[in-house]
Amino acid sequence: MTRRQIVWSLVALAVAGVAVPASAAPDAAAIMRKAFAGMKSAKTYQARWLMIMSMGEMGSMTMNMDMKMTASGKAAITTTPAGKATGMMAMGAGMASSTAVSDGKTVTMYMKGMNAYWKSPAKAGVTPGMMGMMGDLQRQGVKFKYVGSQYVRGKKCHVIRVNSPLPPQVAGQGVKTDVQAFVDEATGRLRQIKSAMTMPGGMMGGPNGASSSGGKAKPMVMTNTMVLVSETVNAPIADSQFKFTPPPGAREMKGGPMGMGGMGGKPGGGGPPGPVR
Repeated sequence: MTRRQIVWSLVALAVAGVAVPASAAPDAAAIMRKAFAGMKSAKTYQARWLMIMSMGEMGSMTMNMDMKMTASGKAAITTTPAGKATGMMAMGAGMASSTAVSDGKTVTMYMKGMNAYWKSPAKAGVTPGMMGMMGDLQRQGVKFKYVGSQYVRGKKCHVIRVNSPLPPQVAGQGVKTDVQAFVDEATGRLRQIKSAMTMPGGMMGGPNGASSSGGKAKPMVMTNTMVLVSETVNAPIADSQFKFTPPPGAREMKGGPMGMGGMGGKPGGGGPPGPVR
């Protein structure tokens, strides 16, 4: 082979390398569909999730979330503080201990810090908590983009960016969100969800976006990381787990605080998904 032929061969290989990538990125939508399908097929789901919430300079807080759920719509979800909250978040740490119980017909929400509970009807056809954030990930118009891979608690995961449209009234104010789902490459189960919401300074400051010190308020970034610690799928759960007994001295609040409900699709309801298959 002459020198000219060698050169042209190298050029042809280079062009081919650009035109045809060595390997295509995994199908992000297909990965998420598998996670959804596995979750929906589970008869029961029990898990512990670690929730890490941060508001930047305003502080952070970490909570444990223990959940027991059935495909028939029963659920019991308990949250408790983990570690010490910082900054302004410490002011709300006392309200972090809560219990939400649904027998499939009625949802009861109990706040330990208030020693109070309230009830609301369970939403038909929805398993409280189990569909929670997964339901948001399946919202109409949502798009998925494959980002890469990353290890989460020793499990290699696909990283999927979730582009979900915001309500017009929220998007119109300049709010931006960034959500990433981490799906176990081996099992197809969801292992982690990281979300960040950026709110413009004008939303958090006073008139014309001014801060308390008189200057222009800075944008605020609120982050929430939910990490799966442990899970059990399709194991029997005693029916007593889905019955609520008010603690001594607890009072019932009709309609809930400020008229808000508990799980089951009401304001303030929902929990993390059950990444099962």
